Amino acid sequence: MEKFKGISPHKPLRTDVNEIRIVKLLPNVFNAPIECELEHITIDVEADYEALSYCWGDASVTHPIRLNGRVYPITTSLFTGLNYLRLEDRPRRLWVDSLCINQTDLDERSHEVQRMRDIYEKAKEVIIWLGDYHPFTRLYVKRVFDYVTKLATCWEDEEEEALISAWGFDELWHFQTELQDFLKTRQWFQRIWVLQEVSVRPNPWLKNVDITPDLICGHLRLPVVYLRQVQNYWVTQPTTARLSLPSLCPTLDRLRLIWEGHQDLMGQEPHPFANQLVWILSLVAAKFDATDERDTIFATLGLLNAKSIPSQVRPDYTKTASQVLIDCATFLIEDSNFVNIIQYNSMQTTQLPSWVPDWRYNARHPIYAGSETGPGIHSRVLEKGNALEVDIMPFTEISMLGPKFEIINTEEKMFNVWEDFFLDIGECLDGRKLPARGYTNFEEAVWQLLIIFSINFQWLLDPGCFEGVLGDNAPSFIRRHSLDVSARGHSTLEKDFMEDSLKIISESVTNKYVFRCADNSIGIMGQSFAKPQPGDMICSIRGACSEFVLRPLIKGYRIIGRCERTIRTLELTMTEVGLLDWMGTTHLLSVLSELWATADFHRTTIY
Repeated sequence: MEKFKGISPHKPLRTDVNEIRIVKLLPNVFNAPIECELEHITIDVEADYEALSYCWGDASVTHPIRLNGRVYPITTSLFTGLNYLRLEDRPRRLWVDSLCINQTDLDERSHEVQRMRDIYEKAKEVIIWLGDYHPFTRLYVKRVFDYVTKLATCWEDEEEEALISAWGFDELWHFQTELQDFLKTRQWFQRIWVLQEVSVRPNPWLKNVDITPDLICGHLRLPVVYLRQVQNYWVTQPTTARLSLPSLCPTLDRLRLIWEGHQDLMGQEPHPFANQLVWILSLVAAKFDATDERDTIFATLGLLNAKSIPSQVRPDYTKTASQVLIDCATFLIEDSNFVNIIQYNSMQTTQLPSWVPDWRYNARHPIYAGSETGPGIHSRVLEKGNALEVDIMPFTEISMLGPKFEIINTEEKMFNVWEDFFLDIGECLDGRKLPARGYTNFEEAVWQLLIIFSINFQWLLDPGCFEGVLGDNAPSFIRRHSLDVSARGHSTLEKDFMEDSLKIISESVTNKYVFRCADNSIGIMGQSFAKPQPGDMICSIRGACSEFVLRPLIKGYRIIGRCERTIRTLELTMTEVGLLDWMGTTHLLSVLSELWATADFHRTTIY
């Protein structure tokens, strides 16, 4: 939960009953002063309130309302939302975190965060406030919502075909582009608290407007399930032919996956707590934003049974963000030997030991609930969380450092950016003199490396997406700056697909350094701005699925980041990598255990 300071009119909650506060939004006309009253209620199955899901926005910019007769500051986002949500003829009973939780009481904040799962689950309805129409107009947003509604309410394939035929492909593409532009401006879809606010509800993905949450923009409403369904309707022509394109809204994909996984996690035979926590963190934490870094952990805990949360990781806003992350990592190592968590560090949180994940890195493999850590894995937390003792298996050293991929001029054509990158990388890594090991063509090796890396980074995508659009060896294709597709029709569309694929790869590799190793392999760093140097070691850490770059210290090592190379411990094709992403860590760890059974390794300490 984001930081906020205000004068508190809150009375203490009773601890002997399941009591919460709700806020009554008093009736008035639009743009009239906002007045609210706090009311204490006991949560039951038929609780009479609506739970509001929204983005706080900038807590330093506030607007006054009346709360229990006293002036109380709230953020612009909530102020605007209450103005639109207010009814003219009767009060509206809401649960709003910034109003119903005493933000000045850290103990209460810590306690109430653990109850938010129940609060959203038992609300009679969840409403999702996306903001007002800005930067668009009401007419624009209505057109987008109408498009989604019409397409999503086609109950039969024949209706869908008829609608698409009536619109025509150009109009369909135009609507879809407008929808994408709208979604990009809605911060709600990047907010980590949405995980529990939506996922704990009864199936929000059923095509039933009575149980699915509503997205609200201004005075307009859209059932969230409609938006989910439109992702299935990317159609190139009126003959039901479909394309595997990047997701319209990846957040909805992840929310559905979380909802389905949540049912399994909390089922009749729930997985151990550590398995539940590590699965959710590894799957989504890097893909959502939290203003308060502690909420990366605390918002995730809200999906789980509050009574099962161990004391080491229980929400506690008196702890620093670093201590919260160290305590969480220590618990996962000591409780279940989850060494694999070390790959989830963005390497940009400087106050953390390099082995402690800040969960801001979109790592290659989510750690699936029920996965085994494998036999023979050694790990031991030392020096109060400042060090981790593990086994490592060295492979090679970095011999040359190349450039990082970056887009300096956003107006420059993507083709030109990529052409310059291939020229720079060839010069820095002696591409002409030393073709990469296992390849006859240096550029082919680099291109395949970047595609594999992008599939790992965007693991929800079909691996065939890049192969089908860009081909196996794109550098020469990039230099031509265009593709002759006149014989196949829809040339504009296919060029758009190609550009979208290049953008996806660019997003994956931007600010990642490329390097050459002593064994003549080519590698790329996993984390942005993580800069290796000649002499750094490439190794495997027992219990983790990635290869890592380690830098020697006076004693032990420091992790510089994880990496991907053209020569890996496991020789995998592009399709196999995609399949392994879906299979998760269990299979990879079992394969790696066979390698470790005969390998030379040594025990060391990582700081």
